[in-house]
Amino acid sequence: MTDTTPSSRFLTLPAELRLAILDFALSSQNNGDGFCNRSPVWPGGLYLDENYSSSSSNLGILLTCRQFRHDFTVLAFSRIPFVITDIYSSLLTRLNILQSHQISAIRHLTFVAGARQFREMVHWHRYPFNVEALRLDSLKVVLHRSAHWHYPSDFTSDMVSLLRRLQHVQSLSFFRNGANVKGFFKTWYNRLIGLVLKEDHYQRYDAPSAPNVEDTWWDWGFDDSGEWFELQAREKRALLAEEEYLEGMRPMVERLMREMEREEVDPDPRARNGWA
Repeated sequence: MTDTTPSSRFLTLPAELRLAILDFALSSQNNGDGFCNRSPVWPGGLYLDENYSSSSSNLGILLTCRQFRHDFTVLAFSRIPFVITDIYSSLLTRLNILQSHQISAIRHLTFVAGARQFREMVHWHRYPFNVEALRLDSLKVVLHRSAHWHYPSDFTSDMVSLLRRLQHVQSLSFFRNGANVKGFFKTWYNRLIGLVLKEDHYQRYDAPSAPNVEDTWWDWGFDDSGEWFELQAREKRALLAEEEYLEGMRPMVERLMREMEREEVDPDPRARNGWA
């Protein structure tokens, strides 16, 4: 008896064309990055969409057949924003269930963070999750929303040290996500950036082993309406004479001072934390 099962015409196409078609398919069915602008409780800001799933529709195409899984896993993993919502397990254990080629393909990763996740994060040596193969275009840290309070100021100093050495992350973002933050979320941002500037000057000119130049420099910006801030990775900066360095840093310091002054004259600071 002859085999009359029709062969897939798609698999007979050139590899470049198949990749282009799958790239389009993944883009068209992508259900966002996991964030939305609405909440039944909190009136403003960006919030993690509790209904978002990295795999429900985005990765379903890999279940078509073995050939699809073999050919398109790397492409799919590089396009999909993955979200880790489990705050009770170590972050690394969530990655360990993947194969090495899947890990190295991931480009966009979001995780919900409580105190445990912050403690793990500030002890990364040089790479996210201490996984050198992981090279992220975006890493998003979302504060866990509950009745409990976050104390991000407890991690400010260690976070600054991490920022000086962290590599393989192009964009690092922090989202309040409607969480309760002691001292206010934007206050923490201002203090964090202020300490980045202070520590950078100290390590370059005043530390006993100076000069100590950072591995990565970051540009920063705060989104008031979304209540989140982003750090964009840049190349390490050249070592300059102190006077030239101070002159170059002046615009950054003045910008930070304006942000802090605007925060201090806020007519109703309770609104920043959802109390008003």
